[in-house]
Amino acid sequence: MVKHDVEIRRYLAWRKSVRGKTIPIRLYEIIYVGLVMLWSKMGKPPLNKAIHEYIDRANYKKELMSGDLFQKLINEIKETSSDDKTGYYLANSRETLSQKELEQLNKEKESIIQELATNNEVERYREVFKFCDLYQSWALAKKLEQAEDITKQENFEIHPELPLKIV
Repeated sequence: MVKHDVEIRRYLAWRKSVRGKTIPIRLYEIIYVGLVMLWSKMGKPPLNKAIHEYIDRANYKKELMSGDLFQKLINEIKETSSDDKTGYYLANSRETLSQKELEQLNKEKESIIQELATNNEVERYREVFKFCDLYQSWALAKKLEQAEDITKQENFEIHPELPLKIV
């Protein structure tokens, strides 16, 4: 088992507790986290090498192209219905998703799967890069917003950067 460095562990703790993720961001995050974990396991090679390895793995087809990883998130959310049964409570971020948002999550999942499910390696690379770049932009903006919040400035998980830079 690979032991990830402090920077990655900080990021993983932050991503669980951060609030305000949009529906697409919740799905893009799954792709980014998978890439980060592989990148770390590979010894932090250049981004293009990590993405090529990521899209060539059998797990890509098994987990991403099939939608299994996205469905796992949806199933976890469904297990935590709110007390009044009008939505789903996310304990880590202390947020509630409505039934309508869960339906949107399913629709967005199908859209992303269609984009990822190509046999063209260049297109797969482009899509993974795009989704990770969109996630990175959101996460960096969120981190900047939190850095300006005086109540969060001494929080261990708040670090101004992400472990893997999509450039």
